[in-house]
Amino acid sequence: MQSLDAEKDGTSLPDKESFDDIVALANSGDPEAVTALRELLGNHPMIWKQVGDLAQHAVLTLVQMLSQGNELIQQSVLKSVEELTSDLAESDSPNVMEQLLISRVVCNWLECQLAITLSGSMGEESLVRSRFHLKLRESSQRRFQQSVLGLQQYRKREVDLARSKCKVVQDARKAQVDYDELTRRDYSFHFRGSDS
Repeated sequence: MQSLDAEKDGTSLPDKESFDDIVALANSGDPEAVTALRELLGNHPMIWKQVGDLAQHAVLTLVQMLSQGNELIQQSVLKSVEELTSDLAESDSPNVMEQLLISRVVCNWLECQLAITLSGSMGEESLVRSRFHLKLRESSQRRFQQSVLGLQQYRKREVDLARSKCKVVQDARKAQVDYDELTRRDYSFHFRGSDS
């Protein structure tokens, strides 16, 4: 199996056994294996982009905590996360900042659901634990609200910026038209030869 990058530079992905060996040696502190792993990741960015996607790691961790080993719940929640992420994106290819903000909203939403689930499943608990779970729910809800507000503010700022750019362009065009008219009117002797 080759990636697009592998096809371009002629390097192919190692087989699973070789890859696992390099990772195991690198994890044990072998400097040559660490160098080989760096080169491998440099030649195949698709690997580090997938493995290094921290937002996805956070989502998977939260989903596993929510599903508690139930595969049906886990797969269903992952589908809900995909749909929520897609719905929050205003375009098919949101920019990096918008992707980060959307990831934050999704993770905070999952944290909020986890806090509610954990506090609901405790049954009879001590006053201290009840207070802890209440604070956990409140702080997760506050972070969720802040992340939604952050995404909204970013989008408003982007709209305001786009409007400002349009106004600048319109003003520049208008100023140029006015300048041309003024020049033709007040300095018409410069344009007599060019009009004929």
